[in-house]
Amino acid sequence: MGLAVWRNWTRPRVNWYSVCGVLLLIVVLIALAWGGRLLGKVLADAERLPIDEIALVGERSYTQDEEVRLALAHIEGDSLVTADMEKVRSALTQLPWVKRVTVRREWPNRLRLYLVEQRPMAHWNGDQWLNQDAEAFQAPKRAGVGKLPSLSGPEGSSEKVWQNWLKFSELLRLNGFMPQSLTLSHRHAWTLTLEDGMELRLGRIEGIERLQRFIELWPTLSKQGRRAQYIDIRYDTGLAVGWQLEQRD
Repeated sequence: MGLAVWRNWTRPRVNWYSVCGVLLLIVVLIALAWGGRLLGKVLADAERLPIDEIALVGERSYTQDEEVRLALAHIEGDSLVTADMEKVRSALTQLPWVKRVTVRREWPNRLRLYLVEQRPMAHWNGDQWLNQDAEAFQAPKRAGVGKLPSLSGPEGSSEKVWQNWLKFSELLRLNGFMPQSLTLSHRHAWTLTLEDGMELRLGRIEGIERLQRFIELWPTLSKQGRRAQYIDIRYDTGLAVGWQLEQRD
């Protein structure tokens, strides 16, 4: 007798909850991709988000509006989103009287530029300036700069020269002298020049003591009735005087 085996067969049940979840996820991803692409086009459209205003913040004495406008000519046609802020900052810091710049976007249509200018403290090596941090920079002359001391020295010596100028000039002014310039030679010798053209040769020692010696001896020297061309204070004691020759008719 044969053995018959019967098995119950049923169709597998579909988990419609999972299927719907997957389909919904696909739809959401497609919508996000399409929406992101559309948003990118909208944001990049300069006609929809144009840069209508540029706000210049910070005290400016030497940087002119026209210079800023020309420096920013490269962003014409850009939107507030596509404009490269680093290029904007770089273009503005290349202006001769600008020290540093901060750039910010302000929605919906404004760039805010905060400019810090170079503040000239002295003339440096003839055709340069020293700024508020004793850094040398090149810039054209501007009205309103005022009278500044003339300093000079080898490359990389600007801070050292500036610090010594502050010490020397303060001591001289306290004693009634008007310093005009300070020079550090390539042999590292210091020379101070007063407004009347007289030179004070201090030598290679950064000598407040030597300058003090000149101040103490000056009342005696000034009684000689002659005009000193230079005072050589490079000695451990005393000093030497170079007198101007009297002009004859």
